[in-house]
Amino acid sequence: MTWGIARNGRRRVPRLVLAIWIVTAVVLWNGLYDLRISVGTRDYLLQAALHDAGRGPAVSMAETMQEHVRAAVTVASFWTALVSAAALWSTSRLLAEPLPPDATPPPATDASTRSG
Repeated sequence: MTWGIARNGRRRVPRLVLAIWIVTAVVLWNGLYDLRISVGTRDYLLQAALHDAGRGPAVSMAETMQEHVRAAVTVASFWTALVSAAALWSTSRLLAEPLPPDATPPPATDASTRSG
């Protein structure tokens, strides 16, 4: 992968790559949170249906969902942090690779050395 080369010959991370990682982290967190909340919703609906059928105790939506919201935030945050750390590590490793010999910029010319 080719990274942009700054005037001093050092690599710079394109803003687009960082934006993609940020968007990926947000989408991952929202997706995992939504997945866990949907599991909690199904759990509540099952318990409520069992209560309506006379086969279980009464359930409170607030109590049931509170447990699932806490779990959803924990799981989504953990996996997003893990993926974000791997993204930062891999990006830093790519930037730490030595530059190819032809990537160094030509030496600057002084105005007094020009013939004209």
